[in-house]
Amino acid sequence: MLVFFTGCETTELDLLDNPNAIGQEVADADFVLNSVQLSFNSIISGFRGSSNNVTRMTAQFGQYNGSVTVNSLSGTWQNSYQMFANVDLLEQINGNTEAGIPNHLGVARILEAYTYISLVDYLGDVPYSQANQFGEFPTPVLDDGEDVYTAQIALLDTAIANLSSESVIEPQDLFFGDFDAEDWIAVANTLKLKAHLNMGNGAAITSLLSENIIDTEGEDFQYKYSTATSPESRSPIFQGNYPNGTGFYMSNGFLDMLNAGDAEAPYVETGIADPRLRYYIYRQKNAGPSGSNLPCAGNDIYDYCYVGNLYWGRDHGDDEGIPNDNTKRSTWGVYPGGGAFDNDQFNRTDSSNTETKLGEGINPIFLSSFTHFALAEAGLDLGVGVDSRALMAQGIQLSMDKVIDFSGSLTTTDEDDESIDYAATSADVSDYIARVLAEYDAASGNEAKLAVVIREWYLASWGNGVEPYNMYRRTGYPNLQTGILPVGPFPRSFRYPNSETDSNPNVNQTTADNQVFWDTNPAGFIN
Repeated sequence: MLVFFTGCETTELDLLDNPNAIGQEVADADFVLNSVQLSFNSIISGFRGSSNNVTRMTAQFGQYNGSVTVNSLSGTWQNSYQMFANVDLLEQINGNTEAGIPNHLGVARILEAYTYISLVDYLGDVPYSQANQFGEFPTPVLDDGEDVYTAQIALLDTAIANLSSESVIEPQDLFFGDFDAEDWIAVANTLKLKAHLNMGNGAAITSLLSENIIDTEGEDFQYKYSTATSPESRSPIFQGNYPNGTGFYMSNGFLDMLNAGDAEAPYVETGIADPRLRYYIYRQKNAGPSGSNLPCAGNDIYDYCYVGNLYWGRDHGDDEGIPNDNTKRSTWGVYPGGGAFDNDQFNRTDSSNTETKLGEGINPIFLSSFTHFALAEAGLDLGVGVDSRALMAQGIQLSMDKVIDFSGSLTTTDEDDESIDYAATSADVSDYIARVLAEYDAASGNEAKLAVVIREWYLASWGNGVEPYNMYRRTGYPNLQTGILPVGPFPRSFRYPNSETDSNPNVNQTTADNQVFWDTNPAGFIN
């Protein structure tokens, strides 16, 4: 059966009513929708955090079975089904409201569809047709992932119809600010694009080219955090890495793809730093790791151990001891979590660091740059009639513009009081795009060109985590660092929460090599 957390206790919902859902007799449509929106942002953050390390965006410590456990998605699962109950409540309110609340429903149904699609992407088959019907179905069955996908695409069409209807009451919009139905219609169509890309449906993607999709920065689907601490509204990335020092290691493989280091390594091509580097990654220490702070030193099995240029990270699977270096290791920068821009000040990421955005970051759920990369992939891999080269270039430009515009002060002074500006320039960006286009042009065949497109999407996805996990299973790209030690088979899906398998006999636990329905690539396809 589905199990939710209520406060600090666990309650088995073999009841007629969901104790976590808001009662209809006290429900206000805006209040319920706001709850749905906040829950959705938390859910997407949960998915992101679960797959950051397996996709080498942050460092994975040890084997995959330590990263993909029966607890990895426990909170995300529970939050999802609680959110679905509140979407159901909105539907009841709509039926009991004379004028109806079609726009509220449209937004809520998009978020429901996004969440169900994400559950399938991470877990495979999930409860759907019997979910949250506690009186009739206390132990809901698993629905086939493909059937759930199909139902969500139909739900998105219903949501678009809701948003195309006039509503007496406009919803409060926690994602775009001032509510505009067209923003949400763009999200719905883009979510269909995302789903059809996973399923390899080129014809369906072609039909979406004439629809309203997320293709400009103003349509970026993101959640904006603030600097407020009461209630806590700062980015979780900031909270986990700045007030008390960082809680993560950056991935040496990812740092190398950004050309952060100065040592030769498998992925270095130009040796020129990505213009987003100082925005993505913040260095706390103006000395390289050594001694007890570099436990991998001297061991030839490591690809990098230390990439250079004061970037403290870890190789994929490095499970050497963890020194007391949380105020020394490199960490998240100003984008997207609202931390600090790296202007060579090397301040610790604790309460003493005042040169941050204080957590005023974003959760980049699906950006306009992603849409361009997705269409470029569809052109190369699914025969969709688009200019993949131009789309890739536009995607890179959109990503660069967003990241570079994100920061505040970008200057510092040297020892002679001379001002130094570390901001990326338009020339830096133009040169970067020119180098990538030259690499794309030199690539022989669509497969080689696809590798370039996916690598650029991967780099633009910093702070997302969800799309890299999907694209890696879907295409096998980008070429990621292999495990330093045996890390086991790559997790083609995550595991059901043990709270669900323990209480619902219809949910049998799977292994991490279980492939979701759209992942038709062979076993061992990725590592």
